[in-house]
Amino acid sequence: MDVGFIWDEEKYKKVQQEHQVFYWEVVSVFDDPQGLEEPDPQGSWERYMLVGQSAQGRLLQVIYADAYSEDGALLYRVITAFDAGEEWCDEYKNAR
Repeated sequence: MDVGFIWDEEKYKKVQQEHQVFYWEVVSVFDDPQGLEEPDPQGSWERYMLVGQSAQGRLLQVIYADAYSEDGALLYRVITAFDAGEEWCDEYKNAR
């Protein structure tokens, strides 16, 4: 199933400046077959967290939500992305 990605332009610029995370790198995390996915640890029920390795080899935490295009196709709305915290790095490595 093909999934599209959307990211608010202003939020993306902020994440890019603060975390040096780029759109293409975030999208590549969704291809990590070892990625850990679970509900957003911040408690937002409609958001998810994915911890996975990017094409650049960085372990990233990506917070996203499901969205749909006008024709009903599934999209992932990226909310933020940053280097995975130590706890999630350990969790990811232990799951391998």
